[in-house]
Amino acid sequence: MDRRFFGIGEPLIQRQRDQGIDAAAYLDLVKGLGCNAFRSWMHLTEILKDPSTPDQKAVEEHTRLLDRAKELDIEVTGMSHEWFLPEGCIQRTGHAMPKRSLREGSLYMQALLMLEESWYTMARTFPQVSIWEVGNEWNLNAFLHPDGFLDTDMSEPFTADEKIDIAVDMMYFAAKGIRRAGTGAKIASFSPALSTPGLGGDMPDYLPVMYGVAWTFDKVYSRIRSGEFWSDDPDDYFDIAAWHPYVFTNREVNSDAELFLNVDEPDSLWRSFNDAAYKVMKKYGDGHKQVILTETGFTDLGNPELEEKYARFNKKLLEIASELPYVRTLHNFRLLNENAMLKRAGIEDNQIGGLTEVYFGIFTDPEDGCRPRKRAFAIQEMTGAEADLEMLGRITLTKSLHRRGFQTPQSGKQTSKMHKLFRDSSLGTVKKMQYLYVTQEGKTCRNIL
Repeated sequence: MDRRFFGIGEPLIQRQRDQGIDAAAYLDLVKGLGCNAFRSWMHLTEILKDPSTPDQKAVEEHTRLLDRAKELDIEVTGMSHEWFLPEGCIQRTGHAMPKRSLREGSLYMQALLMLEESWYTMARTFPQVSIWEVGNEWNLNAFLHPDGFLDTDMSEPFTADEKIDIAVDMMYFAAKGIRRAGTGAKIASFSPALSTPGLGGDMPDYLPVMYGVAWTFDKVYSRIRSGEFWSDDPDDYFDIAAWHPYVFTNREVNSDAELFLNVDEPDSLWRSFNDAAYKVMKKYGDGHKQVILTETGFTDLGNPELEEKYARFNKKLLEIASELPYVRTLHNFRLLNENAMLKRAGIEDNQIGGLTEVYFGIFTDPEDGCRPRKRAFAIQEMTGAEADLEMLGRITLTKSLHRRGFQTPQSGKQTSKMHKLFRDSSLGTVKKMQYLYVTQEGKTCRNIL
């Protein structure tokens, strides 16, 4: 098992902006769990003003987080699934692309060149980042759709094959930009997820939805090896394969959000999902590459019985994954519950996954005291870390008091429509602060300030 096997994902900078938490301080929770890897949301359009110009305030926010990660010996994978679009497009940023046209000067080619430049700027700006994950779930309509799609009735998305064509193009140009920066960072593929017709996939619906990862990778590799794209060498597109191996129910469901509910304990079928994707890699001569499982987790909807059950499931999943020789890192999603989603009007329509998305957290929302949930103890049992998670949560929260805000993010029109594709506590004055820090070995130490 790789020393970076245990990981956590969370958009901490976004939480800092929305809730006033101190993002860097929350990495102590990651280390306290015994995790040495962190997946950070680093969207191109939130850090750069344009493909060549960093936003200094955003750079400072992320640099502080990255510097703290380095102090704790936590490897960071930076992920972006938003990008810039050229003048002449309906949108200027988002998850959209113009119609595919390889003609020189077309809007599509302009978008690809902007993507290359954006990734060059990002990699050059953040040499601390060890791995760049260049896209997220591009096999789904929510994360890759036509320019202006969100301002329509959304009845004409890209076809499944069109999305893969575009994804291969985007990986190539993203990788080109990152390599040009010369930092030595590794490049992870975009992370495919499940495949269902309702979400934009074309895998036969008689197969379990998570075989959609292997299905997608076969399409990706067949295009690369065809010689009809930019290079027939997968190394020119990515160094590491990445995918989201969530545990989904195999029962009949009425909505895609219900796929996360009533799941069975991970077993040989879950292993088979992952093995199938890796067998695709071997089929195309890429079996030597490592794999990052970029998101997986469980949502319990705040139900204590489900919380207990899914903690056991999380441990079982980690046990199985640790036996997969090709897996380098598994990122548990996510560090914190997000209560702000509960405050958005029409949560089932305006939030990806609806209510299920709120309760993936390993710790409670800072509004609820940042307490460890059952899955936290299950993960720590697997890592062997010895930090006092209850105390660590309280002290992490205390260190963030000066950044309090707990504001509910406002959902814009486009965000709201994109989500449809998926169906304060009072704290007393602190007179003495117990400052708790986490060593590189995952142990806790206390000082009184």
